[in-house]
Amino acid sequence: MSAVVLPGRAYPATMPLLALATTVLERHGHDVRAVSWSLPDGVPDDADAWVEARLVEALDGEVPHVPDVVVAKSLGTRSAPYVARRGWPAVWFTPLLRDAACAAGIRANPAPQLVVAGLADGLHDTEVAAGLGDAVTVLEVEGADHGLSRGDGAPDDDVLADVERALDAFVGALPRTRGRAS
Repeated sequence: MSAVVLPGRAYPATMPLLALATTVLERHGHDVRAVSWSLPDGVPDDADAWVEARLVEALDGEVPHVPDVVVAKSLGTRSAPYVARRGWPAVWFTPLLRDAACAAGIRANPAPQLVVAGLADGLHDTEVAAGLGDAVTVLEVEGADHGLSRGDGAPDDDVLADVERALDAFVGALPRTRGRAS
């Protein structure tokens, strides 16, 4: 079983949410490929294509490799249209739901998905989240910002515990039949 973890713009895979996701995935037997990147002078004009290219690069050694799950944070959630076209399960941390393409990608994906977002995040939209569809489980954290922090820069222990429970349930329920081209 395998997973790919895509970072945010300034949120590498070593930061709390993605590190926690990696721990949960490994606990469930997944080999995790954590992507790292340096942005070329800010967010590229065609961020969706740029993020998609980074995801494809992460899978290059095993094409036509099919990950069991994709995990992404913020900028990494711009991979949602690509992930949807392939029907891959996904975990979206603080997805850019105010971006029409990102929201449409999540909505269009028939595979199971988990969205985790803070209600104080200006990039989150509760109405969009509520309309993402039956394949999507949404965990909204009261008072949390784009980093799921309630003001001190890092997620509180109770937030991380809630996220871990949601991740454990989500990853534990994923089908075990994936991993190679289908």
